[in-house]
Amino acid sequence: MQVDHKTSLIIDAVEKFGGEVRLVGGCVRDSILQRKVHDIDLATNLLPSQVIEALKFHNIKAIPTGLKHGTITAVLNQRSFEITTLRHDVKCDGRHAKVEFTDNWRADASRRDFTFNALYANKYGHIYDYFGGTQDLKARRLNFIGNAEDRIKEDYLRILRAFRFHAKICIGDMSDKILNVCKKHAHKIYNLSGERIRDEMFKLLEYDAPVPTLKSMQKSDVLQKIIPKEVKCEILSSAFLFGTDALVKLALLLRTTEKNDRLSLGEYVSKFLRLSNKQKKKLLFLLSNNIKTELTEKEQRKYISLLGKELYCDLVKVCGVESGANVDEYISLAQVLNIQKFPLSGDDLINIGYQPGKNLGRNLKLLRQHWEDSSYTLTKKELMLYAKSLL
Repeated sequence: MQVDHKTSLIIDAVEKFGGEVRLVGGCVRDSILQRKVHDIDLATNLLPSQVIEALKFHNIKAIPTGLKHGTITAVLNQRSFEITTLRHDVKCDGRHAKVEFTDNWRADASRRDFTFNALYANKYGHIYDYFGGTQDLKARRLNFIGNAEDRIKEDYLRILRAFRFHAKICIGDMSDKILNVCKKHAHKIYNLSGERIRDEMFKLLEYDAPVPTLKSMQKSDVLQKIIPKEVKCEILSSAFLFGTDALVKLALLLRTTEKNDRLSLGEYVSKFLRLSNKQKKKLLFLLSNNIKTELTEKEQRKYISLLGKELYCDLVKVCGVESGANVDEYISLAQVLNIQKFPLSGDDLINIGYQPGKNLGRNLKLLRQHWEDSSYTLTKKELMLYAKSLL
């Protein structure tokens, strides 16, 4: 893999301080797969305090983001690099690990989860592979480093990470051996925080072809620990969903359950995954609303005005996937339309003499219709003048 100028400056700073430094993990893996490399993570045999000193000597900002685990974030021209001291685990309880620093690269590699996540590369592109990760990566095959059950018992999040990396990297089914271990310990997912579960699930759902992996999660009883109702994973096989965010895909999964169960299931999943209020509101909206997949342009404009572009497009996608209708033209129109939010509120009418109550709502609805009939061109001032004429 090629190292760019900024990464070279970080590496040089550590090396000039007497340390050895290698690229590690995702950036090495993605480079081998010829995928776009995003974040650069580095590993070094220097202690965190030495890394900070080395960076400061070269006028590179150093932030102690994870001193307990040996991680320093170097910031160079607004770009961040994580540099972590080599470690080995001395104690694991299924959720947290107590680590000690080491200068042994193999020991550092051995504490990582999967073989293709334990690949290192120096600045010249030489790959250091201690556990056959390159071979597994090229075969698009998931393998734990060492015994799968032992590794999962160290950190039960690895159950979800196994499925997530299977969806991200692999071709074909996950091995029965790993599936059986995941099934055996599936109940331990309840020991993890909702935030950690949510992060793994959302990353998995964001991939373009998650269906085979989700079916494996069902087979091993893992998905049922997160969504406690039977869902039809095939709903996410539509090519129309490529690039769609995870929350929309989650809504589609939940909509495959009984209609009467959806809102309560949405409430449960929102709480279990610790969704933000905004995420929860969007999920429940997508579970409880529908939209026709045959709309006139006037109807489209009305819905976009009511819902906003993002929510409108998400609901159109959901209903389009369910019905099998092609809704590309609706999405395309929404992206180019510029419809302002309805400029009046009930308070505006009260301020000019309207009385609170049902009449206020009826008049507000009438004014909105007048605004829509003008193709959304009437200004707030013009609408207020019209409102006064109705008094």
